[in-house]
Amino acid sequence: MKNSISFAIHYDSGKFIYKNNWPLCGNFYDSDGNMPVKRKTKYLTTDSSCKVSPEGYVPEQIIIEYAPWLTYEEQIKKGYGVPEELRYADGEEAETKRLAIKATQQEGITKIPATAWKQIVLIPPKEVEKYKYQVPEGKGNRSRGKEIHYLISLNPDGSYSIETKLYWVQKYRKNWN
Repeated sequence: MKNSISFAIHYDSGKFIYKNNWPLCGNFYDSDGNMPVKRKTKYLTTDSSCKVSPEGYVPEQIIIEYAPWLTYEEQIKKGYGVPEELRYADGEEAETKRLAIKATQQEGITKIPATAWKQIVLIPPKEVEKYKYQVPEGKGNRSRGKEIHYLISLNPDGSYSIETKLYWVQKYRKNWN
């Protein structure tokens, strides 16, 4: 039976960023609504979930590198965040300013010391083997296979816990998030 992989990262306090070394994620789309796309930035600052694409692809491993980051207010103070009044402004000048702030943000992230980065390694084939003979509860599209979903909880001190859930792959949704 075909297996699909997804993961979501949660945290109760603080803010985290991720290195852009994730697999292709079917829930990432560009400004024109095209899916899936690979993010062009070196670091992911707003994404915290991934539905591995294409559906049914099980990577040998997924490496998630993360570090503590600034809250929205702290980013604004340092010039790394797009202020509210500029966030939805129209026009070429506003877009140029947003892009410049994003570039400054990405440059600021490069200054994070290497020792601050932590790593989570997921081994999906092990989970596929673990759930090989288990039947997910609930409704879903059995012909599309099983979805193994990792729930990753990050703690303020940088430690983490991982829980896995088994679902039937749900009916296709254009926008996963």
